[in-house]
Amino acid sequence: MITMMQADVAVFQDEKPQIFSASHSESADIKRPAFYNSREVKELGLPFVKIHGARAVGILLTAENVFSVYNIGGTLMKWDYKAEMRMKALMKTMFCREYLSGNYPPDHLHGLLLGSNMELAVQILSNFADNHFVLDGSYENFFFLTNDHYGEVLLKLLCNPDIDEELTEILLHGLQKPRPGWTIEHDAVDNDGKPVLFAYTCNLPRIARFHTALNLQERYGTVICFDFQKEALSRYFSSRVSFQEMDFAKTERRIFHA
Repeated sequence: MITMMQADVAVFQDEKPQIFSASHSESADIKRPAFYNSREVKELGLPFVKIHGARAVGILLTAENVFSVYNIGGTLMKWDYKAEMRMKALMKTMFCREYLSGNYPPDHLHGLLLGSNMELAVQILSNFADNHFVLDGSYENFFFLTNDHYGEVLLKLLCNPDIDEELTEILLHGLQKPRPGWTIEHDAVDNDGKPVLFAYTCNLPRIARFHTALNLQERYGTVICFDFQKEALSRYFSSRVSFQEMDFAKTERRIFHA
């Protein structure tokens, strides 16, 4: 809740649309990102009997996207794959077909995982067997954010795609655009023809796919991330990857306090 509040996400009932009430609108205008905790979501009653065992702590709605939110704290979570997939199916039904069908296309449903440190992200990436729900594309985008100021700023980026696009445009200077048809996850190509991945939002499935493709295709690539992420991510990637790190403090000032 504190992470959400610090990222300017509405958490209190009197500051967000009551989408789970009987009088909800199928085209509610989510002008400000809003977080609904698991207790509020369960007000739906019977439908949530179907997802007994799911570990989501709530739902984050922005103007463009829906996030199923998980919080693992300082330890890894044991996932009940079937329960989590039922949770995703119910979310798609609720927000893409019924409750807010006028707001969200089916591919705008994502996962958001909060944890206490970046080391947990590396442990998840390094253990596919226990974390295949996160890594196997169940959610094409599954972001990992730390429960601190770093995570709060990244959450602001996720809630404000226009600002995120500005940062992407800045990073693209001096790089070539992505190449259609390439069988490798990438956001740009450097002047040597190597793929470049923008990993600063710590989208775990994309990072895993990039890592796997580099190894299978025996390619070399570049990862662009924030300085606080580099040490952990460098322990996951092999020597096939070089890093370009962004200064977090300078980037925050530039994109949010300019």
